[in-house]
Order: sequence, then structure tokens, then C-alpha cells
Amino acid sequence: MDKEHIFIHHSIYPNAADIFNIELLPFENIKDDCIYVLDTNALLIPYSTSSAGFDEIKKTFTKLIKNNKLLIPGQVAREFAKNRPEKIKTLFQQLSRIRNKVEKPTTGQYPLLEKLDEYNEAVTLEEEVTEVQKKYSKKIGEILDKIKEWRWNDPISQVYNQLFSPDTIFELEIDKEAIAKELERRNKYSIPPGFQDKNKPDEGIGDLLIWLSILEISIEKNKHIVFVSGDEKNDWFHRSENQSLYPRFELLTEFKTKTDNKSFHIIKLSQLLTSFEADESAVKEVEIKERTSTVFWGDYRVFIRKAEELVTKWLVDTEPQSEIIRNNGYPNLILKDNEKTEGIKILVVRSGRSFQLLPRFTEQFHKAYYDVSSGRFNCFRLIIVGMSSDFSSEYIDDIITRQSNKYKNEFIRITIGLINDIGEFEMLNSYP
Repeated sequence: MDKEHIFIHHSIYPNAADIFNIELLPFENIKDDCIYVLDTNALLIPYSTSSAGFDEIKKTFTKLIKNNKLLIPGQVAREFAKNRPEKIKTLFQQLSRIRNKVEKPTTGQYPLLEKLDEYNEAVTLEEEVTEVQKKYSKKIGEILDKIKEWRWNDPISQVYNQLFSPDTIFELEIDKEAIAKELERRNKYSIPPGFQDKNKPDEGIGDLLIWLSILEISIEKNKHIVFVSGDEKNDWFHRSENQSLYPRFELLTEFKTKTDNKSFHIIKLSQLLTSFEADESAVKEVEIKERTSTVFWGDYRVFIRKAEELVTKWLVDTEPQSEIIRNNGYPNLILKDNEKTEGIKILVVRSGRSFQLLPRFTEQFHKAYYDVSSGRFNCFRLIIVGMSSDFSSEYIDDIITRQSNKYKNEFIRITIGLINDIGEFEMLNSYP
């Protein structure tokens, strides 16, 4: 018998009377007398905002640091170091693809039309457009060369270098064995935070280290804590209708018990900016980035539904001549026009390097091959959608390239894409 399991609620709520006496001071009451603790996603958002938006973020961080009200857990700094290169890679990738998509206009060679003034004007305009496109591609190439020169001195990192001194970083004293044991216990009994990430390679230890840092900061500084984070998973929040409601009661109870009755809040970066009267347009921009990063990435099932919806919209825009039928079973969609009936299967993957991807992809390819061979469809399309704003198609491209004979079929197309920062499906590659 697992004695801890049957008494787990005694462990989570050691003082039953406190359950009815939780007094959480409103954010407005503590905003001027608290420590603001930044999460990794708050540090990464500026990589997808405008310079004007980042200026407002910088002003707010500067004000808090000047008043000794902002701290960054060591774990957050380490996660930033891990994720920052991915942001740079995504930027480089997007600009490269923009340059590659520039298509040269052509009016063709039609001697019969050479005496028409309209045709000659079109040829002249083609030459002018081609010249502008050359300059445009060259300029993007120069930008890409600048990005290649970045080491740890991209514009965001330079500002952070000026803002965040060693005094801004809170380094948690770690007993590795004790923390590993606590992580195992929390994951086993789904005690927040971090259990949502227990299947990750690090078993979700990042969230636990950040939480333990938050507790220690409050104890050491004797202050209320406001955690600035865009994380809305259900190991941090109670959720309903795919929306976050309020922080988990287990977190509030643990915080109050261990910090001498202090208050704990979780707010988004946009809320922090609003609280410090940042420019409204900057706040709106940050809100949009937060919405696309939490609604899409926070819940796998929500993401699948959203991916299907956005892929369907993309098909409507790119295949206007086709009738698009939503299918309740397999495949997800059926496209019909005068020439063909095409089956479409949307395959959502958590990561471009997921070890689960290859067998799932192979299985779906074989299904598509059977459906085309049996005559159910004239052709078939597998659409792979990455569940990450930093998703890269390189790994999948490599699979298809290395096994081209296995996956070479003129009647089966493979499309790879992601949901971009503005909430649209963006195609990255297509075969053949």
C-alpha cells in the first residue's frame, strides 16, 4: 500500500483550517510592495516584438531594477540561454525564406505582341521590377550576414547585458538529491508545478526550480511575489473552457504556509506593462504575442483543433477552386474539384525532432498509399504541423531526403508547416 498516496491531501494541505482562511491581497494592493520575478517566456517575447514594443519593456524593467523590485531565477537565465539561439535561428529562417520566395516576373517571349505598346510597357515594367527585386534580395542578404555575425551581442542580449547585473539573478542553493526526490514525488501525485512536463527529458524540473526560487525569494526578502509569466498550463492554473482562471490553490497554500502569509500572483508581461502605464500600442503588441504562444502551445488537444482550423483556412485561400469537406473520420479533410478527389491528413507533432515522428509519419504514408492505390482518392496530402513557435522542418526534410525512394510517390504530397506568430498556418516545405 502506498501510504503517502492515501494521505496525499494531508501533505498538500497540512493545515486544514488554512483552507478556509486564505486571504490573498489583490495585485493592486501589493504592486508597489512586492518582488517581480521574471519567467523565461517574458524574457523571450522581445525577440518577436517591434523595437517600440521592446523599448517599453526595457523602460519597465529598468524602473523595477532601479527600485530593487525585479529578480530573475538562475533557472530562468539558463532556460533563456538555451532558447535564445532558437529565436535567432527562427528569425534567420524566416528572412531566408522571404528572400527565396521572391519570384521574377515574366511576360514571356511573344513576337506577335511586340508591336503592341501595352506589351512593350509590360516588358519595361518587368525589367524595373526585376531590378528592384535584385536590390531587395541583396538587402535581405546583407541583413542575414549581420545576423551571422551575432554571437551574444544581438540587440536584445545587449540590452539585457546592461540591465541585468549579478544582483538581479537569484541563484537557488541546490541539494540535487533532495530536489530530484521532490520532483519525483510531485510528478507521481500531480502536485504543481511542473507535472505537466513530466514526460520531457528533464521531467519538468525547470518549473520546480523556478517555484522553489520564488519561495526562497519571498522568504529571504520578506515580500509578496508577482510572477511575470505567460505559462498557462494546468500545472500552474486552474483552467476551464481552454482558459486560465487563477493560480492553482495548491500553489497558493504552499506559498502562504512557507512565506509567513505573503501573497502570490501570476501576471502576464502585458499586464505588467499596463500596470506601469506603458504605451498602449506596445501593450497590445505584447498581448498578441502572448495569445499566440499560450493558446496554441499550452494544450496539445487544443492545438490539434486549432491546427486543423488554420490549415483548413489556408487551403481555402490557396485552393479557391476546390470544395473542402470536413471529414469526421479519416482523413481530416477531402478536397474535390473537376479533376480530382484528394484526401488530406493533418499530422501534429510536438517537436521537429520528436522520436515519435518517424513511425507516425511512416504509418500515415502507408495509409495514404493504400487509399490512393485502392482508388478511394486520386491523390493524397500529408500536412505536418509543428507544435512549437520555434519549429524547424530540417529534421523532417532530412528524413524525406535520406529515404526519398521510400517516400517518393507522385500521387502523395507531403507539406510541412507551423502556426506562425500571427496565428496563421505557414508552409515551410512541400514534396514533391
